[in-house]
Amino acid sequence: MRFTEHLRRQLAFLKRSADAYDAGYQDEAIRIATSIRVLLHDTNRCTSLLTHLSARDITLLSTCKDPQPIVNGSDPFYAGMRLRFFNGMAMFGNGGYRPKLGDGSTHVHLAVSDWWNQTVYILDPTTWLSRKSIVLAVSDKDGGAHVDERLTPEYETLITPGSLGVLIGEREGQRVEVPIADGHFLALRQMAYELLHSEDLVALAQ
Repeated sequence: MRFTEHLRRQLAFLKRSADAYDAGYQDEAIRIATSIRVLLHDTNRCTSLLTHLSARDITLLSTCKDPQPIVNGSDPFYAGMRLRFFNGMAMFGNGGYRPKLGDGSTHVHLAVSDWWNQTVYILDPTTWLSRKSIVLAVSDKDGGAHVDERLTPEYETLITPGSLGVLIGEREGQRVEVPIADGHFLALRQMAYELLHSEDLVALAQ
């Protein structure tokens, strides 16, 4: 079936782009956004591959911590924490701030619509970003399939270096603070990991 072949092709695109990202070409995340859009986004004028395949009822892997306990204060670990954090999709490692891929503690399966609309960044009390908002901002406005004059305010905040905080280190005996940059690319790489490890989606392509 033609749509199944297109699904295989888009998953292969995701894998190649993920490998390129890991090799140091972080702007390859732009291509990741375009593939995710093809897989998931429905409008009045275009139909996603999952809809073509009548597969909106499958589940997708989420490695993102549920933000609600943090937002409503029910998790005492986060009591009093400012809402300026990367919601469970990255870790501090030898390469600096990087996607955690499969190394995090959260591995749950969500319905497609829940995965697509799940909040993955809360930069401040009014700046919330979902997977959908990041993917569409990159693919429709910031170089994926189109370059727009205006970006959404939430996305502009995300792509501003330092919006996720700073990395603190030492250089020549002096404390150095380096703003964390390219959080949108990092999130897209994590999304690629999630999709490539979503058993239902992989099975659909067989």
